[in-house]
Amino acid sequence: MTRLNKLLAITAILACLVATAGAQQDFSFATSSGQTVPISSMRGKVLVLLFSGVQDPQRREGLKALASVAERYHGKDVKVCWVSVNSPSELTDEQLKSMGDTATSVMVLRDSNQAAFKRFSGKLAQLPTVVVLDRQGNPVGQPRGGFNPNSDFINDLASTIDGLLKH
Repeated sequence: MTRLNKLLAITAILACLVATAGAQQDFSFATSSGQTVPISSMRGKVLVLLFSGVQDPQRREGLKALASVAERYHGKDVKVCWVSVNSPSELTDEQLKSMGDTATSVMVLRDSNQAAFKRFSGKLAQLPTVVVLDRQGNPVGQPRGGFNPNSDFINDLASTIDGLLKH
């Protein structure tokens, strides 16, 4: 093997290691009471994450739709979360808590450094963005950007969730 081929092989191996490490990175969210919730603590469940924030004019409609999804899967291995991408200076803990008060079946979290949002939304980087993770914490399909209240949002999500629950 030539020196150039060895160098290319080593570079390819390192790139694979970096990509694998990034995919398995554990992200943590915060609750309105300041508790840390690592995403790994939700493994074993299908996880629906709707990333949103105060700058999203449809955040309340999105939260209501998520509540419907959460109620549909009550008692099943599904966790539904509304995740604010805002820092505490943009959205206080009290305001975050009040978001959760309107939809008690949905876990309301904060991703203030936007690490999980950036990782899971990919190039989309649009608010709101919905991401579904399988029981091992892997993203399923493409992130869904935007929210159309006239669409069949709940049933579209349900078909993905139902497929994951069968496995």
